[in-house]
Amino acid sequence: MLSPYAFELLAGDLLPYVGLQRVTVTRQRGDGGIDAEGDLITPSGLVHVRTGVQVKRHRNNIGRPDIDRFIGALGGRFRHGIFITTSNYAPQALQKAKESPLIGVDTINGDQLIALMQQYHLGVQVNAEIPHVDADFFLQFEAQARLSATHLKDSPEDYTVSHEAVVVPPQDDLISMRTLGFELRVDPYTVQDWVRSGRLTPDSAPLVGKHERYFFRRDRINTIRHELGLDALPTSGAEWRQAFLSFARTRQLTRSYKPVFLLVLLRLVDRCGEAHIDAIARDFRAFYQEQLRAGVQIETEGLLHNPDQADLAAVRRLIIKHPLDRFILQHFLEYDATTGMVRFTPQLWQELRAYELRDLHASAEAQLRDYRQRTKPG
Repeated sequence: MLSPYAFELLAGDLLPYVGLQRVTVTRQRGDGGIDAEGDLITPSGLVHVRTGVQVKRHRNNIGRPDIDRFIGALGGRFRHGIFITTSNYAPQALQKAKESPLIGVDTINGDQLIALMQQYHLGVQVNAEIPHVDADFFLQFEAQARLSATHLKDSPEDYTVSHEAVVVPPQDDLISMRTLGFELRVDPYTVQDWVRSGRLTPDSAPLVGKHERYFFRRDRINTIRHELGLDALPTSGAEWRQAFLSFARTRQLTRSYKPVFLLVLLRLVDRCGEAHIDAIARDFRAFYQEQLRAGVQIETEGLLHNPDQADLAAVRRLIIKHPLDRFILQHFLEYDATTGMVRFTPQLWQELRAYELRDLHASAEAQLRDYRQRTKPG
């Protein structure tokens, strides 16, 4: 089990994946109920809802008094709250959160927290036969906690009536390499390469075993984005649509997986923009099988070199690790590991037009033609 401060670092690291933007980690004097705050932004970008967050590492269920005190701490400063616990909620607590008349409160329990981490491959290795815990993911927060000069201590009191929030010093408000990648919309290996090439300097690099793990101040995100010449996060539905279309049409391919994934996904999604990962994996493998029977060898090595011998579970893992993960990092798709559903993010799906989806189908086919030409032997 993580120490209290290591758990706080982990919890702060997860908030962007919950959906918060412009996050600031705060502490109420005496632990008054607000551990962080941020903005929930509507797809149009026109409405920002300031949100307070409370995270509790509990074994016992959260009771109604906990929700009552949290709502009291939110009052006057926030219109919305998110209560996160590693355990669960008593029925009366859920009812109070649901029926709160002035301040909306969403609750996240331990099972939902695990599902969120599985969705974004946080602390879970999925490239094995059976997904298992990535111990190093958690140990990095423990190592960082030991390095920190200033530890944020929990008060023995549950809450106080004080509403004075104390902002955590920037040097203590750190995010991991993967979360920085998520915020910048690049994969963590790219961030790692930037560090190793000297383009990016981490604010902390604790050792986990023999390897350094990189942490960055949260307040540097926009500065890093500007220094590296990266695009800002879209702020409206129209911007999300344009960003997705540009990403989907790019022809910079090291494998054929992205355009094949797009072809399959566009064929399978329902009216809500959803498709099951098993159906995607089945049709993904079938595409390579059909091409091979037509005399077209798309991949010259790897799992899909001989698709008839590719195990369906292995194909599913490949999809999750490679093309799907790239779309998730760009905030275009979501994957619910508990239900197996792959879906377009709501802010994107409601903006896409039928003719654009048809154009994407044609673009994916053109990408495949270019890829086959480029990789053709001789």
